[in-house]
Amino acid sequence: MILREWAPLADLFNRLPSKAQSGIFTYDIKLTCVDVLTDFIALGTNFGLVYWYNRRTKDLQKLRCENTSIPVTTLKVISTVDYMVACGNQDGSISIFQVPKSHHESLPENLRPKNKQIERYTVSDLHSAPITALQWTKNGMKLFSGDKLGHIVLTEIDFYMHLCKSIEILNESYEVVQLSYHHQNLLVSTMYRSIVCKKENKWKVSQVGKKDRKALGNFGGIFHQNSLRSNDVVLYCTRPGLRIWVSDIEGCVQQTLLFKDILNQRSSEAQLINPVSKSLRKLLPQKEASFGVVLPFQDHLLVTYNNDVVYVLNPKELTVDAMISNLRGVLGVAVCKDEIFILEGERSLIRISENPEPIYDMTPPIPTASNFRPISTSIKDLTHKIQTSSIISAIPPFIEMTFGGDLNIHTDSTSVINAEEATESPRRRPKPNESYKKLQIYDKISNQNFDDDILYKTRRPKKAQSVASWSSNSSDEHDGGHVSKPTIMTESTVNILPDLRSPESIKNDIESKEKLLADVLCFGTVEMSAEPENVQLEISTKSCSSNESSNASFKSESYDNRIVTPVATNSEVGYGPPLPSSNYTSVEAGVPACVKIPNDWQLQNVSTKQERKITESSISDSDWEII
Repeated sequence: MILREWAPLADLFNRLPSKAQSGIFTYDIKLTCVDVLTDFIALGTNFGLVYWYNRRTKDLQKLRCENTSIPVTTLKVISTVDYMVACGNQDGSISIFQVPKSHHESLPENLRPKNKQIERYTVSDLHSAPITALQWTKNGMKLFSGDKLGHIVLTEIDFYMHLCKSIEILNESYEVVQLSYHHQNLLVSTMYRSIVCKKENKWKVSQVGKKDRKALGNFGGIFHQNSLRSNDVVLYCTRPGLRIWVSDIEGCVQQTLLFKDILNQRSSEAQLINPVSKSLRKLLPQKEASFGVVLPFQDHLLVTYNNDVVYVLNPKELTVDAMISNLRGVLGVAVCKDEIFILEGERSLIRISENPEPIYDMTPPIPTASNFRPISTSIKDLTHKIQTSSIISAIPPFIEMTFGGDLNIHTDSTSVINAEEATESPRRRPKPNESYKKLQIYDKISNQNFDDDILYKTRRPKKAQSVASWSSNSSDEHDGGHVSKPTIMTESTVNILPDLRSPESIKNDIESKEKLLADVLCFGTVEMSAEPENVQLEISTKSCSSNESSNASFKSESYDNRIVTPVATNSEVGYGPPLPSSNYTSVEAGVPACVKIPNDWQLQNVSTKQERKITESSISDSDWEII
């Protein structure tokens, strides 16, 4: 047997994160323990996480313990109806995860269970020390756990009620190294001794061997079935001095296997891709060779490890088949059939086997000709089924009532037998002339001479033209005052956007702006005086000429929908020319009027009355409107 490392587990470590964050702090994720199945790998970490890796689909899941800040010390996985993952923590708590299995697509829907989620059970308050060993029963309903103080606890899980019940069954007062279970018998290996606990009315304890150990050590033991018979079960318990006891299920030692002299001889070394260098090996502390935890490998071999060396032993032939010593350290070892997984360091997992890891192809199989039956056979079978079955009319009854029963519906089998055979309609092919014309066009294009330089027009990115219309009233009433709000318009909306204000707001806006303009230009009360000459105003309903209209400019005031022309008195001086009369001449509103005013303004007699009151509103810049 030649064992070796075929390839690194790159897919797994590419998916494993290197750091974890807790609050504002980040920590390095370190691997602490490992357990494997045929399709899955479970890895415990120092951060209360268990990584559940699917070897077929390359998916990685996180199983979070109740306390994510406590390191995971040991793992045990079993495959039953679901996958049961038990992880023991450093604070003495145990987290049990029930991971549902994914069923094959060929399984009928009525037989498929409903979609389940991962369930977690937590066992606490029974262990007060770090968990050092775990062991499942074959059905996954009972879990045995041992801690560093020697307490052994039995946990029973009720999957229907989703409950778990735990009870302490034994206290050995020494650290539990390994647990093994077989048919109501529990083998407990501690640093002091190995005992067999049998469940009857009470737990009956019997020690393996009569001699006590001379020194404490991490020595384990397992039940091993040598043949298919259930009664042919033996115990393998490691002892100091590279020895192994072979015992029956009652604990009576039958044989002692000595491997000390055999290990002194040259044994085959498993090849590693990245073994530890000789210079680094000299720096590592030299430890005495010894056995420790025992695991079954293949059908008749044993795997044991201790002090950074892994041994593959054959207890029947009393040989050492392989030895793995070029390791930087051994944090944990897991065995599955013919595979050995060694957790070498905090970020290193090695797979040792006789064969390379299988390549799982997730693509569906390509259909071949053998999967299909001949067309003639299938047509005959279909015709036979149609003949033997009764054909029901597919036309609804309301259609028959609509057409008055004129529809001829055949329900007998003779019409089907005498029917013509359906043939596939031929594909429409293009005419030869059309294809020939297209080929000629392509030939002409290919024969043309084009310049090497290609001229193209660069397109500038168009700016998003958004019609910004803030249609809000220019004046709002707040506490009896007026607040002006500008209406912002873009260039594209000038003279296009309608004024959505009400007439009253427009009028108020104009009046407020007139008052503001008068305050800015220092306009007071203006009175106009004229000489006592009688000058008649000619009011004409006709349109004035351009020259006359350019000279005629006066301000009119409206009172009760009438246009009133003010006439100044002799004692007052105004902006315009002297007016002859002191009366008002009124014209009906809506009638256009043109007034002729003489062009003698007498600007030397113009005077204004300064009665402007300076207020805070006239000084502040907030009354100005920026356009």
